[in-house]
Amino acid sequence: MDIVNIMREHGFGASSSGGGCEWYTKETVYKGKSAFIAITDNGGLDLPQSLDEPVYVGIYDLDTGDLIEEAKLHDSLKSYLDSISS
Repeated sequence: MDIVNIMREHGFGASSSGGGCEWYTKETVYKGKSAFIAITDNGGLDLPQSLDEPVYVGIYDLDTGDLIEEAKLHDSLKSYLDSISS
């Protein structure tokens, strides 16, 4: 299965920010606020290309796009997805 379908299975869709960053996003509620989770590659600008590469995961306000939770580096996309599936 390709990465796009794997991300869809976890509720994420590919999109881009106003600044040209490509990321996988998923709406959520974080600390009582409407938010979205954003996943980028290790460089912070593009979509990850494999489950094995490190990724940054940040949480943003859904209404304003402001950063709520600083992006954290995860060892791999797979390890992050496993952590939210448990």
